[in-house]
Amino acid sequence: MVHVKYEGRSDDIEFGDLFPQDRLASMGFAEGAAPTPQTVTQQQIRIALAQHYDRGVNEFDPFYVEVNPNGNITVRPEATFGV
Repeated sequence: MVHVKYEGRSDDIEFGDLFPQDRLASMGFAEGAAPTPQTVTQQQIRIALAQHYDRGVNEFDPFYVEVNPNGNITVRPEATFGV
């Protein structure tokens, strides 16, 4: 599962929905690749999100990407704390 905080809302997207076989080549995967949460790069996740939300390729560049030990991925804007 990919948890995304974007444009003021929280979305939960199935990992496979972000990485469909017909789009893997455009994300930099070799033919026949089977991406998993542990093998995808942060940039590949950002590209997949841009395609999913129909945004520009750099839209998610400033977002923080964290792969959790359970395989879930969290993507959120960078947090600023304090004054």
